[in-house]
Amino acid sequence: DEMNNNDIMKKIEKEKDRAYSKQMEKNIFLGEYKERVIAALTKEEVEEKGVYKEIIQALKTKEAKHLKISRDIEFSKIRDYVIKKKKIGINYQLVDGLSYSGNVGLVVSSDDALENQKEDPIIMSIPERFKNKGLPDIYYESLEEKICDYHKMIIHNEMPEFEEKYREITFLDRVLGVKCPICEKLGGKKRG
Repeated sequence: DEMNNNDIMKKIEKEKDRAYSKQMEKNIFLGEYKERVIAALTKEEVEEKGVYKEIIQALKTKEAKHLKISRDIEFSKIRDYVIKKKKIGINYQLVDGLSYSGNVGLVVSSDDALENQKEDPIIMSIPERFKNKGLPDIYYESLEEKICDYHKMIIHNEMPEFEEKYREITFLDRVLGVKCPICEKLGGKKRG
């Protein structure tokens, strides 16, 4: 009987730990269970230039039912996501960050646990992707800017998913004195 009570107490403790762990998980993912999260962004990622294509793709999946965004992010930073989700027809909700821990700022989730859930549903940041390719920060900082043909070719070869985020310096631009911000920072036509 003593052994049975110990086993029962261990089972109760194990269940309490599991429930606590699940609640902590929900606190990280803006109130969603991790196994329901299709994709997520940190607050810093939501505030970056542009929109993460992975989030738009996640919103278009048949499993996607909810878009939750932390209320402490400026609306100007989330406007594009809200517009995209309206076109797709997904509910969205702004949530207060008081009861949530961690740094997640946006979550796309399902109503049910996903069959192929990701170990880490938080998408790698764009600056991190540039760093992983060994490109200096100036490449990321120059997104949406006009850059020279040399650096546009580097982007084309190494980061083609961002190629459309740069504009080309035209002949008129050169006449008007427009310079490539990457050349300026790196001191010429260097990869960095």
